[in-house]
Amino acid sequence: MMTKETPKMTPRDRDEAVVGKLTAGVLHEFRNLLQGIIGLAEMLETDEALPEKSKIGIKAIRRLGQNATSLIQDFGVPGKPRPSAPREKEDIDAAESLGEKEPPEEERLAVLVAEDDPMVLNVVTGMLKHLGYTTLEAKNGEEAFELYNENINRIGMVISDMVMPKMGGMDLAEEILSKNPDEKVVVMTGYLREDLEIDPDDFGLAGWLEKPMTAERLKQLVQSIMG
Repeated sequence: MMTKETPKMTPRDRDEAVVGKLTAGVLHEFRNLLQGIIGLAEMLETDEALPEKSKIGIKAIRRLGQNATSLIQDFGVPGKPRPSAPREKEDIDAAESLGEKEPPEEERLAVLVAEDDPMVLNVVTGMLKHLGYTTLEAKNGEEAFELYNENINRIGMVISDMVMPKMGGMDLAEEILSKNPDEKVVVMTGYLREDLEIDPDDFGLAGWLEKPMTAERLKQLVQSIMG
């Protein structure tokens, strides 16, 4: 008698199994909001036109966002008690992470970013542009797959949200990898802590990207793939 192969559990499946579908969805949306707060604050910190007093306030807002991230990170981890206070995080200067704005290099391949939340899409593509990368932007998986097919020779990697209308990130990755098994696809998710053992290799992915992400984390990941 043949036995059915157990389907691989995605970060979303794991979160819903642990904390319930409704709670997992709320946490996902909350992480999207934190992504907007942290990402916009990091970009504003590097704006030379802003006075120093304003930058100090913006830095405080960023750190509050990071503290809120720390408070919710353990909620979906089995057996983890609710944290009573934010874990200490190394305070990495946003200006140091993003560096000086570099003009995109014509020969540099583009990063295709798929994200249905306009704020998160603007933040992630804004960070990438500040780092000197050209971006292509899509609001859902179907639009991203069309863009991929139209620009396949221009794209160096794909960053996609996991949960989107029409086609989600995992389905998008499957479509892209069936067309080009060597493509580097990274899935962003608010359902994951990256130190949990859900191996992206099991899905053919180049990596997971936990939301909310810092400019430093995005920079490390993209540079490790595209240089």
